[in-house]
Amino acid sequence: MAPWGQGRVHLYPDDNLMWRDMVAHVDGGVVRMGNNWSGDIVFTIQADNMWDEVRIFRGYSTSALDVAYTLRDNKLYLGDSSFSDAILYTFNEAQIFMGDSRFPLDIAYTFREEQRRFAGSNDAPLWGVYKEDSRAWSDRLAVIEGPLDPAAVFALLSAAGWL
Repeated sequence: MAPWGQGRVHLYPDDNLMWRDMVAHVDGGVVRMGNNWSGDIVFTIQADNMWDEVRIFRGYSTSALDVAYTLRDNKLYLGDSSFSDAILYTFNEAQIFMGDSRFPLDIAYTFREEQRRFAGSNDAPLWGVYKEDSRAWSDRLAVIEGPLDPAAVFALLSAAGWL
């Protein structure tokens, strides 16, 4: 798991990567709507290296009362639960599965590396977010710019209302 506070991850509605169209972003472990620092804060991501988990808190908080999700072994748990019935999604090999599953019929989203339409130097990777296991352009929901970190992906998709 990546330590939080590093890098920036952006969620765009398409591969035009228009700054003004950004849906949400993660910067310094804080998930904000829109493209700038004054956007509404939806979640705060904090790694807990002692327990080898990442907690996603509601708003700008790290209070135990505000835990929305916990990421443990690439499984997203509701709140701070440790029970298997609280597993909402599983991240495995650039795919998100529903519940505690890796069965092909339980695929909710697939991430595919995309090519940039416009070249630039030191560009972050682009990932297309596709429904289920689709490869069709019409099934692409969004594009993520940045590393494919499970905590950031879950927080961004949840902020956008897709989880």
